[in-house]
Amino acid sequence: MNIRRLVPAAVLALVPAAAAAQANAASSIQITVRAEEGGAPVAGANVELMGAARAVNADSMGVARFRNVPPGPLLVQIRKLGFGTERFSVVVPARDTLAIEVDLQTEAVRLAEVRATARYNSSLRNTGFFERQASGLGSYATRQQWEGRGRLEFSDVVRRMRGVRVARTSDGRTVLLPSRPLASMSGCTTAQLYVDGVLTPFDPRHDDVNQLIGLAEIEAVEVYAGGAQAPAQYNATGSSCAVVLIWRKGER
Repeated sequence: MNIRRLVPAAVLALVPAAAAAQANAASSIQITVRAEEGGAPVAGANVELMGAARAVNADSMGVARFRNVPPGPLLVQIRKLGFGTERFSVVVPARDTLAIEVDLQTEAVRLAEVRATARYNSSLRNTGFFERQASGLGSYATRQQWEGRGRLEFSDVVRRMRGVRVARTSDGRTVLLPSRPLASMSGCTTAQLYVDGVLTPFDPRHDDVNQLIGLAEIEAVEVYAGGAQAPAQYNATGSSCAVVLIWRKGER
């Protein structure tokens, strides 16, 4: 991770006594998130001010902005699917704007695009997709069902599947909610998401499901209304939450 603080070094000096004296002098923070060093902006990256219960998603230019931030030391966390989670500390100056640039390091390896039908079938067969589809316990969709239907997002595909509800938040994000009332009563606020068999953190308070993964990367999707329906390896905790399995393009 490469972090560049775009303010004078003296402003960022770690002086606890000065920070305490300026406790009522709120400031602003602007964090620009990019891929690797000098890479493209990482739109949708979740930027959280840990301990302050504040988080926003970076805009299309990779910029996250916070206003009315108390001065003093602060821990920042940045998350985005496909990149390693980054945490670092800063000291917020009083009555000023702290500008920071952060380069995220790529974590996941992008699989090669599948072009031949035989390779496509082999890829999904290795995951057990077709056996589960034959069981009829869940809801299933493959790339062939949405290709050529115009400009769609991941949520457009899931909206046509049984087991979860697609909803929009007041700030314009897209989230997945339980379709069963009992699931909500048991503490399930969102579906459990697995990408290529790996549980992927998703927080409906901050994340947008369409920014976690693009539909162009996806080969197939499985949705299970409750943990009892889902394959055992994708519900090890015995949760009653809905489960969504996302399989990306590529050989496995």
